[in-house]
Amino acid sequence: MNKKILFASIAGAALIGAGSIAYFYGNAVGASAEGAESAQQNGPPPAVVTVAKAEERELAPFAETPGSVVSTRDSLVAAAASGKIEWVADVGAEVEEGDVIARIEADDAQLAFEDSQAEVRRLRSRAENLSNRYERFQGLGEDAGESEAAMDQMRADRDEARQALRQAEVAHDRAALNLQRTEVTAPFAGRVVSQESQVGEYANPGVGLVRLVDTRRLEVTARAPASLARNINAGDNIRVSNGAESTSAEVRAVVPVGDALSRMLELRLELADADWYIGSAVRVALPASQARTVTAAPRDALVLRADRISVFVIGEDDTARQVDVELGSAEGEYIEVIGDIRPGDKVVIRGGERLRDGQKVTLSALASEPSV
Repeated sequence: MNKKILFASIAGAALIGAGSIAYFYGNAVGASAEGAESAQQNGPPPAVVTVAKAEERELAPFAETPGSVVSTRDSLVAAAASGKIEWVADVGAEVEEGDVIARIEADDAQLAFEDSQAEVRRLRSRAENLSNRYERFQGLGEDAGESEAAMDQMRADRDEARQALRQAEVAHDRAALNLQRTEVTAPFAGRVVSQESQVGEYANPGVGLVRLVDTRRLEVTARAPASLARNINAGDNIRVSNGAESTSAEVRAVVPVGDALSRMLELRLELADADWYIGSAVRVALPASQARTVTAAPRDALVLRADRISVFVIGEDDTARQVDVELGSAEGEYIEVIGDIRPGDKVVIRGGERLRDGQKVTLSALASEPSV
C-alpha cells in the first residue's frame, strides 16, 4: 500500500515540474518574439552623419595636358667689357637687382678713363682760350686792326676747338661706361644657376658669364590643341597640379601661333604665391567645352559600389534617402551629380559607408564649403 502511494506522489511531482518548465519556456519565447517584432518595427538606431549642401555651380568638362613650371625671366648675363675675369658669383647665390655677380680686371679701363679725362681738360682749356680771344677782338671792333678774314679764322678756330672738346667728352663718357662695366650687375633679382665662364678666362663683350633665373615670378607653359584652346581666354582661372598640391593659375596669354607639326598652341599661366621648382612637371586641367550651370556635390558624398554610384540625401524628417546618380563635370572638390538631387539638398559626406536607405540619422554638423 505504501509503495503505491509513493509512486503516485513521484508521478504528480513530475507532472507539476514539467508544467512549470513549459510555462516559463513559453513566456521566454513569447518575450523574445515580441522584442524581435519591436526591433523590426523600429529599425536600426539612428546613424551619426556629417552633411553638406548640394550647390548650383558653373562647371565644364576638363581634359588634362602636361605642362612645365618656368621663370618669366631667365637670362644668360654676358660681359660688356674686355678683360680677364677676376670673380664670378657662386652657383646658387641669391642676388637682388643691381648686385655685382662678376668682376672683370679694370686696369686697362681705368687707364683709358684717366686718359680721356686728361684729354677733356686739355681741349676745354684750348676752347676757352680761343673763345676768349675771339670775343676780345670782336669787342674792339675797327680799333683791333684785324681784317675781316682774320676774324673769320679766329671764329673758325674757336668752333673747331668746341667740337673737339665735345668729341673728347663723348670719349670720356664711353671710358667711364667701360670702367663701370667691369663690374657686372644683376639685371633683376634671382638666383645664379650656373657659371658660364671661370675666373682667369678672358672675356670679350658678349661672352656669357652667369645664368641668372628669377625664382619669384613663375609661370606654367603648356600646349593644347586648337579645339581646346578656343575655350580659353586671357584672365581665365585654370587648375594646375604638380602631383603633391594644386592651385588656380590665371591665363596670361594664349599664343595664337600653332606648331607646324603638332598643331598645338602655347598657353602661359601665372603662378601667384607658389614656391614650386622651376622645370617641374605639372598637369593643367583645360576646359573641354564652355561652362554650364549644374547641380554639384562634394566628392566625399559619393558612395561608390561596383554596380552603382549613389548619394544619401537627408530629408526634413532626418531620414536618409539613397539616390543613384551619374557623374559629370568636376572642378576641385565639387563634381556634377545627375539624378534626383536639387541645389540646397543635404547630402551625407561622413558616415554614409554603412548607412541604409530609409535609416534615421543624427546630424553631427553641417560641413563648411569645400575649397575649390
